[in-house]
Amino acid sequence: MTDARRQPPREVAVDALRALALLPVVAVNWVGYAALPAAGPLAAPQPAGSWWAHGWLIAVAALLATKGITLLMFLFGYSQGLSRQARGEQALAVRRRRMRRLLLLGLLHGVLIYAGDILTLYAVCGLVMLRWSGLRLRQLRRRVIVLLGVELALLLLLAPLVLRVAAGDGAATLPSLATPTTSWLGWVALNAGGFLKNLASMLLLGAPLPLGLMSAGLMAARLRLFSHPRWRPALHRCVRRWLWPGLLLNLAWGLALWQGLVGASSGWADITSSFGAFVALPLLAGLAAWVALAVQRRSAAVQRLASAGRHTLSLYLCSSLLSLALLSGLGLALPLGTAALALMAVLYWSLWWAWAARRQGRLPLEAWLSR
Repeated sequence: MTDARRQPPREVAVDALRALALLPVVAVNWVGYAALPAAGPLAAPQPAGSWWAHGWLIAVAALLATKGITLLMFLFGYSQGLSRQARGEQALAVRRRRMRRLLLLGLLHGVLIYAGDILTLYAVCGLVMLRWSGLRLRQLRRRVIVLLGVELALLLLLAPLVLRVAAGDGAATLPSLATPTTSWLGWVALNAGGFLKNLASMLLLGAPLPLGLMSAGLMAARLRLFSHPRWRPALHRCVRRWLWPGLLLNLAWGLALWQGLVGASSGWADITSSFGAFVALPLLAGLAAWVALAVQRRSAAVQRLASAGRHTLSLYLCSSLLSLALLSGLGLALPLGTAALALMAVLYWSLWWAWAARRQGRLPLEAWLSR
């Protein structure tokens, strides 16, 4: 078999983590849908006087918010590293073609369906990462440190500006994507405007974060972090050191985000949310290590989870189509509360997991992207 036709190896831990990451993505997208395009990713609890709704919002904020997209950034780089190992120099042409297709898909998805699209940003950063795939580990490590440091510094510098802008409450006057409408063009214009504004801000101010996490994933793939036996003791230490402390840290962060969402000023919610990826890192480090160890123990549950992880692009886009049909002003605009939306997201993800565990072969979208 030639290098051009050789497929990259599938690591069960990567597929399982990818499936886990989609639960937070779907839940946050649905629970925060009414806040788009002006705010987000989460919205104040609905109904406002229901402690059941408040409890679900706290759970989503603490356990799910920012966790999915942060983990996917790392796994994006890890997958790119696996592709380079399998295909050698042929990997650059294959990955470049995939990133261009992902970019096209992301632009269509963001403009026409869901303003909170993440595919476009990942595709742009993925094209940049192709130039870095041949760097030495020491060079990648320096880039990870510099990029994450730059992103953290930007967030600290911009925090006062965010508070001043939020004090004006300019965003509160923008209509929501969930507002009922009969104007398809008007809704698309609102959705596309929010998407392009968010994309521009991420590329100008937020790109160091995905680039840094993708670089870390590329390093991990080079080291075969999830599969080589020599890393097993380090993975055990990572679980003991970070899993439970990371969970407690994110519970505190989730409470702070909830307080910002229900408080009078949205600025505190925006600032708290912007640091979410950094707060999520300890918890995700412990979780990723735990999943990798479970794979090495041949856990049946993790194996089934990995089956769903091979179809995450379809899972993600189908969830956006459902939100368009059920929650948007163009669709049914169902006035669902926070608890109902969170439960629906969990149910959707669970049904997908159960179905994908029995699915053989790729779905059309994944097959098209891989050609």
